[in-house]
Amino acid sequence: MLAAATSACVFPVSRDRAPEISGVLLKGGVPVENAQIELVASSPIEDASSQPAETPRRAVTRTDANGRFKVGPLRGVKMVHLIGDEMLQVHLAIRVGQEDFVGLSDSGTGYSATWDVVCDLSKPKKVGNLVTYCR
Repeated sequence: MLAAATSACVFPVSRDRAPEISGVLLKGGVPVENAQIELVASSPIEDASSQPAETPRRAVTRTDANGRFKVGPLRGVKMVHLIGDEMLQVHLAIRVGQEDFVGLSDSGTGYSATWDVVCDLSKPKKVGNLVTYCR
């Protein structure tokens, strides 16, 4: 009875918007130092309550001398219904000098708390129209 009475209500809920991503950035197997790594999390569509999509959350870091980096997690509070999971998008952008690369781009209804990736700028992977560099 309580579940039925509250199913139309919205509640503030703390949400992980994107996982912590740790990894290494390489080019031809050689570490890339001082590259900018940006993690972006967004809600791709309006939710069932017709609230506008949330402003993307961002975190930025740089690779160390060994090409290693750690960025995230991104957290936030969102007003949600008790029923249904929210669709999320996660993007990892890489900037080396003046060149921009898409490390990864993923969407889904939930993520594990941490991701470990290897990004090699000499090994592009094409999925549809998108070219990414992290696995």
